[in-house]
Amino acid sequence: MAFLSLIDVSAPMLLGLIAAHLLLPRASITLAYSNWLLAAWVAWGAIRGRHAGLRSYRYYESIVIPACALAISLLVLSLVGASSALRFLLAVTLGWGGVMLVTRYLMRRLAPAMVVGVLPGQLGDLPTDPAVRYVVLSSPQQVALQELDELLIDPYQALSPEWAHLLMHAHAAGVPTCTVASLQEELSGRVSVEYLHGARLGEVPFLSSYVQVKVLIDRLVTVLALPVLLPLAGVVALVVLIDSGAPILFFQERVGRDGRLFRMVKFRTMRTDSERSGAAFATPDDVRVTRVGRFLRKFRLDELPQFWNVLSGDMSIIGPRPEQRAFVEHFNQEIRLYPVRHWVRPGITGWAQVVQGYAADTSTTVDKLRYDVFYIKYLSFWMDVRIVFKTLQTILTGFGAR
Repeated sequence: MAFLSLIDVSAPMLLGLIAAHLLLPRASITLAYSNWLLAAWVAWGAIRGRHAGLRSYRYYESIVIPACALAISLLVLSLVGASSALRFLLAVTLGWGGVMLVTRYLMRRLAPAMVVGVLPGQLGDLPTDPAVRYVVLSSPQQVALQELDELLIDPYQALSPEWAHLLMHAHAAGVPTCTVASLQEELSGRVSVEYLHGARLGEVPFLSSYVQVKVLIDRLVTVLALPVLLPLAGVVALVVLIDSGAPILFFQERVGRDGRLFRMVKFRTMRTDSERSGAAFATPDDVRVTRVGRFLRKFRLDELPQFWNVLSGDMSIIGPRPEQRAFVEHFNQEIRLYPVRHWVRPGITGWAQVVQGYAADTSTTVDKLRYDVFYIKYLSFWMDVRIVFKTLQTILTGFGAR
């Protein structure tokens, strides 16, 4: 990762130097170039270190970081009246984003496996992944700490003084330690709920300063997007009406934050009698889905009315998908820690949706819960940004739709 960081930090410096001499008047080179470097490094420092997991070469960073640097630069230069640097800023922003994208692509293909040192007694079910190579340590003197990327420990195992000293030196040398659960989490992007204790989690209330900020962001983004959302929703409503008649909208009771019930709205994609036998998961090639409904579901257009639920405060743009009351009551009994996903507002899209897809039974819902808990654990603005980009990818591919 040091090589990746070196490229990330040096690219804006070199690209900025070249572009400044080609695109800027000589008198404004110093101001624009220094401002760009400051903005680039601030954006990189604020975002780059906020990833979760071993695969820190995220593609979305090649868009988000340069875009944030551009915004900072434009803001500073507008305050000093240096608007002539716009061409320069656009050039270095696109150039930096391209370099970051190519570097991350090559890192995914060429980066060596991460070396994890394994202490004695850790040879159980270790996560298997091509990104990790295990080195089983037979003695504290077997390997130099600088040769390890992480050190795998068992928090329930008592260590001898020699191994305890190794851990102390690892901490001093900046070599991180991990457990089987945390390593599995890093590799998969989901929490191993098997290692969590429901009663312990219930003892501590969920606290996040970002939750309140998130409500404001949700509503602001929705209001700003209305000029696009309203015409698009109007077209979809007309198509639904022509295809299968009224009603156009479908209202259903769902479970929201802290278990509160609310009425979720979406465009109707099934026959009007689709729930005469009670609540049921959608299945592949579900006969209840209308012809147009199948298309709307594939590209998530049926979810557009849920922005009303966002404005009303029942939902968020990003969060765990809300489930029907009957399913929630069942899963609360069947799946340990299932209520944890109701610590935050449900979302139109979420981490489980863009990584796993649709869940239609207890087994896949357990996997979905692992992703939902992972999202709650790493709840942040940058996690939401990452999900937005992955959501665009799923919309274009139709991933996980039913």
